[in-house]
Amino acid sequence: MDYEKASHKFQHRKQQLTLKKETVIERVCRRYNAIEIPKDDISDLVNDDQLEYDAIFCCLKIDDAAILDSLFTPKELDDFEWEIQDNKRRNRRYRYATQKEADYNQLILDEMEGRRIDIVLESLDGTHITGFLVRNQSEVIGSYLYALVGGAYFADSDVRDIVIRARELTEVEVEESYRDYLEDLVRWGHI
Repeated sequence: MDYEKASHKFQHRKQQLTLKKETVIERVCRRYNAIEIPKDDISDLVNDDQLEYDAIFCCLKIDDAAILDSLFTPKELDDFEWEIQDNKRRNRRYRYATQKEADYNQLILDEMEGRRIDIVLESLDGTHITGFLVRNQSEVIGSYLYALVGGAYFADSDVRDIVIRARELTEVEVEESYRDYLEDLVRWGHI
């Protein structure tokens, strides 16, 4: 890939590629039939060390089987199949003190076995998405999201500074993430 050419294209389109959080949510929901869920449904988020819990403003769920089929790489599908077979072999039975615990355990199983993707969105500035998680990993969703949210980070120095401080990023990490962002922009036809 010609990174210099891609960077030049980004510089000319950066205003159009800097999306507010509402625009990103609307595009993801439309494209993947995602629905918003309360962040309390994913009860382990409070202990997550990748995002700032108080800045998590939206969680989305994708569980449409027809859509999920197109969102996983062959490796991811193999990993899910392994999980399914392993869980069948172990045949575990769980006891739950509350329905909330039972629902959360089912959420985890559905993520691990590829029946569900949860997307967790963070905004440290209140306007743009500054971080996200894709649970269970889907390289396709991660790439698409980064193509949508990276513009704010690489076009707006205030957003970039907030993220660098929050994540304690090095200059090398910032440069690597810019290359990743350019690759995702090209992949999704945004430049």
